[in-house]
Amino acid sequence: MSKHLPQVALLIESSRNYGRGILRGIARFSHAHGPWSFFVQERELHSGIPHWLKNWKGDGIIARIENRRMAAQLSRLNCPVVDVLGSFHFPQVPAFDTDAAIVAKLSAEFFLKAGFKHFAFSGYPGIPFSDRRAAAFAKYLAEHGKSMQEMPSAPRIGDAADIQAIEQHGMMDNQITARWLQQQPRPVAVFTCNDVRAQQVLNACRQHKLRVPEEVAVMGVDNDDVLCNLCEPPLTSIEPDTDRLGYEAAALLAQAMAGRKIVPKLNQIPPLGLVERSSTDVIAMDDRVMVQAIRFIRNEVGSGIAVKDVLAVVKRSRTDMEQRFRRWLGTSIHSHIEQQRLERVCRLLRETDCNLDEVARRTGFTTAAHLCCLFKKHFQQTPTRFRKNKLG
Repeated sequence: MSKHLPQVALLIESSRNYGRGILRGIARFSHAHGPWSFFVQERELHSGIPHWLKNWKGDGIIARIENRRMAAQLSRLNCPVVDVLGSFHFPQVPAFDTDAAIVAKLSAEFFLKAGFKHFAFSGYPGIPFSDRRAAAFAKYLAEHGKSMQEMPSAPRIGDAADIQAIEQHGMMDNQITARWLQQQPRPVAVFTCNDVRAQQVLNACRQHKLRVPEEVAVMGVDNDDVLCNLCEPPLTSIEPDTDRLGYEAAALLAQAMAGRKIVPKLNQIPPLGLVERSSTDVIAMDDRVMVQAIRFIRNEVGSGIAVKDVLAVVKRSRTDMEQRFRRWLGTSIHSHIEQQRLERVCRLLRETDCNLDEVARRTGFTTAAHLCCLFKKHFQQTPTRFRKNKLG
């Protein structure tokens, strides 16, 4: 007897980088553990349920479930369903989403390390993923003795659940955004709910002569490389791990199709990391010596610099510079260099196929063994395990 080929419907938008990443992760699972027969079509977010699905007799569905009506319609098809939008809680439907707390932590930590004292969030109020990221950003900053202002937006028209319509409406916020930013103490660090909103903030800054990043530093989420590089200046963004999200959603669906009982909970997938571009290339410190020191470390950390090299550049005593680092960053010069070096290691492990010797060479370590020792001390896992976990 031939093995049954599972038939799986995919209701995921192919029009966006985020959705395409999820589809790639699902395909990767199918190639490794399938094959599956997919029923999929080109679609936008908020396209609803296609007509062909109403009479479809398949084995499972992975969908970006937009509302309770859609969830109810899918449940009537009598097959396992996995949600990869994660905006709402639907009984009996397991869901996946990018972890808002870790996204906010990456953003807040970056801005805090750059010396910012004033913080703002710009999003689409009422949209669940935006509200979750705003709340997480405010919470993390509050834990570190800082506060956040939420940027106002134009009154909304239409369906509050339609993110694409709301994003288009956000293009009308230019004057509101600029006027609000002009009233804030600057420099201000602006974290936005996604890259689309970040681009709108950057447009407002440019049209109303607010300097980016000197007066307003802007960061998005999704790391849509085309959109980020269309921005002026190019946009710093947090990259979600959509490939892993799609892979794990497919793995869960496979279990459900095999008859295993699945707990219908929200599964949070941490982002891959932060991709720096020009929109945040600023150090917001009223201390030119510290700015010079931090820029030197950022630029040269891959060449194996040490504390003595920083002191030689700024022409200050070690005692003076250690006091400055403690006052501004709450850490020592050596620890800051080490942290920057390890962040670069993580980025290379995630984004390249470089072997450990090459990673060590490009991040200023004398040997791969030294890199491995320090990495395990900080992250409680080897670089090889870290790379395997990130790649699913």
